[in-house]
Amino acid sequence: MKFNSTKFVLANTMMIGVIMTICSNNWVSMWMGLEVSLISFIPFMQNNSMVYAESMIKYFIIQSVASTMFLFSVIILLVGASMMNEMIMTIAMLIKIGSAPFHNWVMMIIENLSFYTMFTLLTVIKIPPLMVLYQTSTDLLNFPIMLSMIISSIMSLNQNSIRKILGYSSIYNIATMLILINKFNTLLVFLMIYSLPLIMIIKMTKTLKINFINQMALNEFNSMIKINLWINMMSMSGFPPLMGFLGKIITIQVLMENVSYLTLTVLMLSSILVMMFYMRMIFTLMISVSMSKKWTLNKTNFSYETIPLNIFLTSSFISISLIM
Repeated sequence: MKFNSTKFVLANTMMIGVIMTICSNNWVSMWMGLEVSLISFIPFMQNNSMVYAESMIKYFIIQSVASTMFLFSVIILLVGASMMNEMIMTIAMLIKIGSAPFHNWVMMIIENLSFYTMFTLLTVIKIPPLMVLYQTSTDLLNFPIMLSMIISSIMSLNQNSIRKILGYSSIYNIATMLILINKFNTLLVFLMIYSLPLIMIIKMTKTLKINFINQMALNEFNSMIKINLWINMMSMSGFPPLMGFLGKIITIQVLMENVSYLTLTVLMLSSILVMMFYMRMIFTLMISVSMSKKWTLNKTNFSYETIPLNIFLTSSFISISLIM
């Protein structure tokens, strides 16, 4: 792969924006960190296509509106209307991370992004807004949390696009991150647990040129590739004893400590639906009968370097459980 110095500089600038937001001790510095990470991320969406340009413009407009709302809330804070300030600030950050009911923009642009740009959008870019929410009141988050879990788990059931499934999975995990918002270190651990299987699924689907679930049935995969995909999908669904299940256990423990039994009930029921749509992908992969030559698998392109990471995912939950 050819080294791209421009993207290298932009990636480092984006991380500086993320770190700036995390380390800030005032709202203006946080706003600056949000803007630095936003401006640095947008060029990654660039491509010689009108569809990509449209997605980039949509993303820029939505994020600009949210940033303006955040800056307006800071001004209101100086006036002294604290309740109104918290409400506007919370809504602005929920728009930025794509939480329900402000999630439609994520599903609109995610189909037109490259896989690695999509990964950045679903993980790294969410850290600065989450840090802002960490500094605000969490009383306004109960409704978005439950709505995100319900909408994402139901809407993902009839999806065939891998990108949209990962997008709805991200919305579901946003709800989990919002549950953990008062424990920011735990939230970052959960984000890492979520990011590891996500990047491996993205890497494999990109390498194997899989964009839709039915392509899994229309291609013949060898056993090692199947096992590789199975492990990552089961981890994403929260299937024990994989790392994804550890994230679910942490979330349940936090909800029980906070006596949030209604949210816990919604979490448990929606988790079943989430597991169902990942199991649908796994079952489609299992039948894997070649019915068409339209999509051809180039077996020499597949990298087996993710297999040790999958072994790590399998054993980590047991190891952490023993330590705890």
